[in-house]
Amino acid sequence: MPRIIQDFVKRISNHSVSITPQFIHRSWLIILIPSCITLTAYGVAELGPKEKIAISTRTEAIATPILPSSITDSPIWHEDVIRAGDTLSAALNRLNVDDAQASQFIRNDPIAKALFELHPSRSLRAKTDREGKLLELYYLNNKNQELSIKRQDTGFIASMNDATTQLHTVVKSGTITSSFYASTDQLDIPDDITKQLIEIFSGQIDFHRGLKVGDRFSLVYESFTHDGLEIKTGKILAAEFSDQHKTLQAMWYTPPGSKEGAYYTPDGKSLKQSFLKNPVEFSRISSGFQMRFHPVLKSWKQHKGIDFAASTGTKIMSTADGVISKITQDNSGYGKHIEINHAGKYSTLYAHMSAFSPGLKTGSKVKQGEVIGLVGATGRVTGPHLHYEFKINGQQVNPVALQLPTAQPIESRYLAHFQPIAAQTKNQLAFLQRIEQARAE
Repeated sequence: MPRIIQDFVKRISNHSVSITPQFIHRSWLIILIPSCITLTAYGVAELGPKEKIAISTRTEAIATPILPSSITDSPIWHEDVIRAGDTLSAALNRLNVDDAQASQFIRNDPIAKALFELHPSRSLRAKTDREGKLLELYYLNNKNQELSIKRQDTGFIASMNDATTQLHTVVKSGTITSSFYASTDQLDIPDDITKQLIEIFSGQIDFHRGLKVGDRFSLVYESFTHDGLEIKTGKILAAEFSDQHKTLQAMWYTPPGSKEGAYYTPDGKSLKQSFLKNPVEFSRISSGFQMRFHPVLKSWKQHKGIDFAASTGTKIMSTADGVISKITQDNSGYGKHIEINHAGKYSTLYAHMSAFSPGLKTGSKVKQGEVIGLVGATGRVTGPHLHYEFKINGQQVNPVALQLPTAQPIESRYLAHFQPIAAQTKNQLAFLQRIEQARAE
């Protein structure tokens, strides 16, 4: 109690004094200055009616609840994702695994020791008891195989099996704000899907210079998951690009009774190019179809092909479906080379290869985009590259200057089956674009 209040109470208790209202008023004002809240309480207690309030304290002991043994003894599941630079020990610590016997088994078992090759972004799950002893462990590797370790009465057992997957359809749409590639990264579109998207529209869109800020795109693709984690992607089912002037659409269609499909526009036109523009990925043209000073012969000579600069071992693809008419390892100017006949009057030649794909021979059928060999430096060259020739009726022509036709459209006998599927796809793409347009605005 503040001292000024104690003095006031003492004066009242020790002296018979007449307390007038004026006195109370003055005293109250004096007391009010130090603490309004405290003085109000004491003022009522000392000057108001005195009442005795009985206060009693009762203490009861509350028993600690006892959990059923089925709960306290139940195992615990832990799950984590492998991080870059992770060690197995660090990953197991995060999963609360504290089991020397399990660690020894993983080190010695020929199947379980594969756990020492961890890959970032892959899932690792463990079931332990309350003390951290390992009961079960599952790891999905980068080959989509699941390694499992299970505790048995006699110890542990490990097995490796192909992961079971569930097929899902993923829908994504976006607006280009800086570049197409930045937009696909922002939407977490897998690289394989981005690559497919470029291949589908490569004959219509220049993905380096043809897209602008504000252009919109949508796509629907297959995703395969394992325990909720995407482990691989399938094919694009539908896709669309649009700007203020035009809209380009593509859809995957497989005719009834066929195992092979292709991409078409909703009105049935094929988007498949009759020939790929580049037989080598991630390359550049180092020498075009022109007169040039030959670096080996040291003379001016017509260069009747396209040279693609690429390192030794880079994959070479057939630019169209066809049949191999020549595959040779001679040491002529071409070195190791393959020639492929395509439908009608066209043929292509691939030279200076370092190796052929296994199993290829004269008469072998190849598909567009199929890897037929590797870039090398065989024959008359100064360094590794691919020499590519395009021929019409046996004569070399410049493929860059050609306007080659696309593949055949949907056959008329399949139109009745194709049209309702195309209409549904168009509606789905239109819905996605409306959503993206509303989001952008």
